[in-house]
Amino acid sequence: MRISTVFLFALALASCGGKSSPQATSPAALPPSTVAPDASPPPAADPAPAPAATNDVAAQAALAEQYDKGKTLYVAKKCASCHGDHGEGNPKNPAVIGANALPQAAPKGAKLRKGVAFATAKDVLAFVKAKMPIKSPGTLSDDDAAAIVAWMLSESKVNIDKPLDATNAGAIPLR
Repeated sequence: MRISTVFLFALALASCGGKSSPQATSPAALPPSTVAPDASPPPAADPAPAPAATNDVAAQAALAEQYDKGKTLYVAKKCASCHGDHGEGNPKNPAVIGANALPQAAPKGAKLRKGVAFATAKDVLAFVKAKMPIKSPGTLSDDDAAAIVAWMLSESKVNIDKPLDATNAGAIPLR
């Protein structure tokens, strides 16, 4: 009779509203003697994928790094000697940065770009990779050409949301 009295007292105490409500306990957290023999622990949760914001931050950081590299290479590879310090061009060489830069159709009188259209970043990237720098065309690495083009396009307000390369450049319209 003593055990039933203790049990009733404990039950009454638990139901009279102590400071906090008891929390649910999973079978895995109970001592082995209180777990039913057929109860199994709950399945482990799958690891959550990385939040999109984390991926966006990483892509933006990589893109900023690519822009910085492109700006540095623009000077180091002497692009500025023909196209101007700010890509503004001059009477002999076209602008590569700004509202009038990189028109879709090659300008009249264009020698290097004759017949080459610039509709996407891929077109510009392929042209820069093959034809620039003028005194040693085709010597830019893929990464260097992509960095220079990414910087020029970003300065021209073309929307790029991750580092530019040959696999994604075709999806980036210039207009």
